[in-house]
Amino acid sequence: MKEFKLKVPDMTCGHCEKRIREAVSSLGGTVTSLDLETKIVIVETDVSEEKLLEAIDDAGYTGEIIN
Repeated sequence: MKEFKLKVPDMTCGHCEKRIREAVSSLGGTVTSLDLETKIVIVETDVSEEKLLEAIDDAGYTGEIIN
């Protein structure tokens, strides 16, 4: 599995967290860390960066891969 670190600036509450987790899960991935304060999400998945960002977008959020 690959690990991606994302910044999701429009993630603000528990509902947002649930939607992000569901989007990642739908890809067969796992959210290993999610911090609403810093807006950082760490994901482990076998899908491409593009597919991951597309799933986040489809959930209604803007994600950006960071290092």
